[in-house]
Amino acid sequence: MTSEASDEWVLLPGTLCTPEVFAPLLDHLGVAEEKQHFIEVNAPHLQDYDGPLRAAATGGQIVCGFSLGAMILAHNLNALDRAKAVILLACNPFPDPKGNRANREAVRDRILAGEARDWVEENWALMSNDPSETLRSFVADMAKNTSQFIAAQTELAVSRPGASEQLMATKLPLIFVAGDRDQLTPPDPLRPIVPACQNATFDVLEGLGHFALLEAPDRVAMAISRRLEAVVSKSNSET
Repeated sequence: MTSEASDEWVLLPGTLCTPEVFAPLLDHLGVAEEKQHFIEVNAPHLQDYDGPLRAAATGGQIVCGFSLGAMILAHNLNALDRAKAVILLACNPFPDPKGNRANREAVRDRILAGEARDWVEENWALMSNDPSETLRSFVADMAKNTSQFIAAQTELAVSRPGASEQLMATKLPLIFVAGDRDQLTPPDPLRPIVPACQNATFDVLEGLGHFALLEAPDRVAMAISRRLEAVVSKSNSET
């Protein structure tokens, strides 16, 4: 059993994602269901997640967020000081672009009107580099099943400040993974941030889009396993 398989995991999914977004990745990592602890992304303010994260990351857990979940973690690193490592998949730690509220609220209104599946179908080329109908249907099902969270998730996304300073200041081991074809959270803006962090790695996986953890969970798992060993070893040597 690998070390990451024996650890407890705390997981935050992304916008319109169920916990199942992590299932293929966790299967490849060998993490048993009883070691998977999910925090629902259903509150509209970053500070709403401080308490749940502190309660879940009590010591030695691997904390992992995807997309909006990763953004929440980047802004709440002070609540994770007892974590073993923080994994940030498709992370955007920057403020939402000015003037983007109207666009986000228009999407929110469509989702609340019952058009979650249609919205995913129409925007699939932005979400994934995988043309698979099976994967597209899976993501559309997740969106439909979590549509009740979209108002809170929209407010959370549009009102966030930047988290670059928090990422560079923390001593926590940070593992960034992104697809090089990700059009929603492109990796290039992160490239100058990661070297400035105290203990961080960054894997940009060729040919993968925003949903890299579903497109190629084996490759994402391999990157995480390799990097966990590196950043945790560095962290232990410095304590």
